[in-house]
This record gives sequence, C-alpha cells and structure tokens, in this order.
Amino acid sequence: MHIILTGATGTIGSAVLTHLLASPNVSRLSILTRTIFDLPTSDSNGNSFDLEKAKVIEHKDYLSYPDELLKGKLAGAEACIWAQGISQSEVGEDRAVRCGVQGVRLMQGAGREYVHITHDFPLAAARAFATLPLPGGRFNFVYVSGEGADQTEKSMLLFGRIKGRAERALLALPASGLSLTSLRIYNVRPGYVYPAASHRSRRFLLKIADAVIAPIMMQLAPGRMSPTGELAKVLADLAIGDGEPLPAGTGVEDEGRLLRNVGIRRLGKEAEGEAR
Repeated sequence: MHIILTGATGTIGSAVLTHLLASPNVSRLSILTRTIFDLPTSDSNGNSFDLEKAKVIEHKDYLSYPDELLKGKLAGAEACIWAQGISQSEVGEDRAVRCGVQGVRLMQGAGREYVHITHDFPLAAARAFATLPLPGGRFNFVYVSGEGADQTEKSMLLFGRIKGRAERALLALPASGLSLTSLRIYNVRPGYVYPAASHRSRRFLLKIADAVIAPIMMQLAPGRMSPTGELAKVLADLAIGDGEPLPAGTGVEDEGRLLRNVGIRRLGKEAEGEAR
C-alpha cells in the first residue's frame, strides 16, 4: 500500500515513520516535509529498513497540491496519516497576552497561524488527496487530533477549539461533494504523548516531564498516556485498513470515526495480545 505521511520529524510522526518503514504492508511511503531530512536506516534493535520504498518530498505550501505532485510522486496513494502539527504554546495566545494593544495584534496573528496549521492544512490536503485515482475506490485520511479537542468549540483553549473544528470539518467532507465521497476519515485523539527513548528530541521541559512525571502517570493513569510505539501502530492500522467505521467499543465515538485515547490504548493492547 502507498501511504502519505506528514509531520515525520515530530514526536508522533517520527514514531509513525519508523513503524511504516518497518511494515511489510507498506510498499510505498511518500513523506511530505518543508525541509528535506535523512531517513533513519534502522530501528532501535538494529534492524535495517527498506529505504527504497520511501521518498522524502519537499513541499512548502500545504494549501496547494499541484497536478504534477498529485499525478506524479503521490500517484497511487491510498491513505494519509496527518501527523503534522504544532503546539499552541509555540504560536499561541499565551505569549501575547501581557503585551497590551500590540499583544492583541500578536495574539490574533498567532491564532491565525495556528488555524492554518491545525485546520486549513489538513482540510486542503484531504480535498486534494480525494482526487487521486484510487485502486480500491477509497482514501483513508487519519488525522492526529488530541484529547481536549472540542467539536462544539466551547473550549477555553485555542487548541481545543481548533482541533475540534478540524475534526468536525473533516467528518463533513465525504458528504459535501461527489469528488470527496472516496474519503474515509478517522480522527484520533492521543493523550499525553510519551515517546520511546529513541524519539525524545523534545524541548527541555518536556524531556523533564518524560523522565520524571510520565513514568509515574503510566502507573497511576495509563489511560491518559499515549506511548508513541503503540500510537504509531494504531495510526498505521487505520491507514492500512478497509476504511470502515471502527466497531463500537470503549473510546470509539462519532459512529466509528473518532478514536479517543482510551480506545487507542485498548486497540494497542489487543494488537499486542494478538502478536504473542
């Protein structure tokens, strides 16, 4: 299967990348990125990846997908894992609050940037990818959202409102036009993303949280945690799967199109048990 991946240099995306490189179910992997980077050559156990199936594609404008890209490098793709994103604190409202009138302007600008990245980019991509010639007649679009997303947009947090808006808009796409009926949307809400040691290229405070707080939370509140290895497998399984709604169960909402963190953990444990 040919899969498109975004956000491959992030905490979640890098875990998904290594999982897809190792997966025998993935025959081609197209990685969209603003900046070209070197692919990992092996996993943490020293097992080599088949890099021949992967292509890193420099893509600067995530609102535009020209025909030469869709009909060329992305031709034949049947799924996308949209792991691209940015923390609210990196663009967000907080850094402008104390700056008076100028702060309001900065806050508005930061909010627009967050909306572009979190909402506008995945919507534009889903619309574009739905036009690809699809051997199976469907395109699975897996959107990495987050616990706290609020589709009613009543959350006090910019993150919750915009992630929720994106979820709702993506779910509405398949019914909004004939050219979009091939889309099969999954919104996935991880909790606290806990990376494996090999993926911990995070900011200083997050590294402290990973080392001190996360292990305690894994014991006391495992349902709130999202280990990246487990999360990557669940995301990949959704992308590779048949596009049908998830069966009813703990953590599954929106008629099988929304997977909460407790559901991620449940599916991860079930897959682990099957592999034994």
